[in-house]
Amino acid sequence: MKKKLKKLNINKLLVFLLILSVIFFLLGIFYITILNNDNKLLIKDNTNNYLNAIKTNNVKYQTTLFKATTGNVLTNLLIWLSGISLIGIILIFLIYIFKCFLLSFTVTSIIYNFKVKGILFALIYAIPMVINLVTVFFLTYYAISFSIMLFNYFFRKKEYNMRVIVKRYFKILIISLAVGLFSSIIETFLIPQIIKLVYF
Repeated sequence: MKKKLKKLNINKLLVFLLILSVIFFLLGIFYITILNNDNKLLIKDNTNNYLNAIKTNNVKYQTTLFKATTGNVLTNLLIWLSGISLIGIILIFLIYIFKCFLLSFTVTSIIYNFKVKGILFALIYAIPMVINLVTVFFLTYYAISFSIMLFNYFFRKKEYNMRVIVKRYFKILIISLAVGLFSSIIETFLIPQIIKLVYF
């Protein structure tokens, strides 16, 4: 009976995260429609600058790799550390929904500005973002679960094998950082080459 209740709680958290994903994916899709023309033009100019850098072999690989790696590491580390406290749950949710919103908004804005031609480009460009979002999804789930477990352990006096749980939680951090580095490498070196192969 306890195992069934535990699975039910896990499923509730997963369902809640999935519902948040859908809501903020939709918000990201519709947000482009309420932007003013100046912002839309700015997005289009930035995208064109990125494509021109690829076309002219002027991509700054070191800068791109540094920014992508730093962003992924800080995001994953912040979520992981936030899981150590109940207060951090709010921050974890904010980071997660922002990632969902950013992915859908990025894809939608590219398609909006480049029409049919932008569909393939948007899908290619979004590959590392999807990898990062999946990582953040699982990291968010484990961070919130860990935070709830800590609350039960310290305030409700429930018994847990803390050594095993902390060790597993630390492994999750290492895996998330490794995947973040992997997606940064893909974003920096692979994506520009695929775009160049397809478009130029």
